[in-house]
Amino acid sequence: MVAELQSIPDVEVVTYLHPDWSSLVDDINRQPAGTHILIIGYSLGANNAILVANNTNYIDSIIALQPSIFTPNTSLTGKVGRIVEIYNPNPWMTFGGMGSQRLVGPNIEYIMNNDSHLGAPFNSEFRNLVKSEIVRLSAEPAPNTVQAKMPMALSGHAGQ
Repeated sequence: MVAELQSIPDVEVVTYLHPDWSSLVDDINRQPAGTHILIIGYSLGANNAILVANNTNYIDSIIALQPSIFTPNTSLTGKVGRIVEIYNPNPWMTFGGMGSQRLVGPNIEYIMNNDSHLGAPFNSEFRNLVKSEIVRLSAEPAPNTVQAKMPMALSGHAGQ
């Protein structure tokens, strides 16, 4: 999926492993004002997307794919424009709960699926959601600025 997203004009894709979430925070905090930020987190990376949001000024959007129950569930306190979480409520289909955690915070849109944990990143609904979110953000004015178009940095946050 990374290569697919990198082919989109004006989109920068950077990947991080879940333990490196603080590096993602540093990189987001160095972005120029008005840069759109979309975090895509999978498994433990989905959980850590909340930690990233809590330690930055603003995130446009988070797509959290099958957060894991094997990490503390930190409540969202940061400012995020939109959060969509895709999870499987059946822990037996996600290796005992690797994709069954429900994130905690205001205005989270929950989408249930029946994907295995390893199969979830290949789900066309997830992939289409990511692409449509990029299109949506690209059409929006830059956050906290009056400029109409700025480059968008897309931070993929992988984890497992």
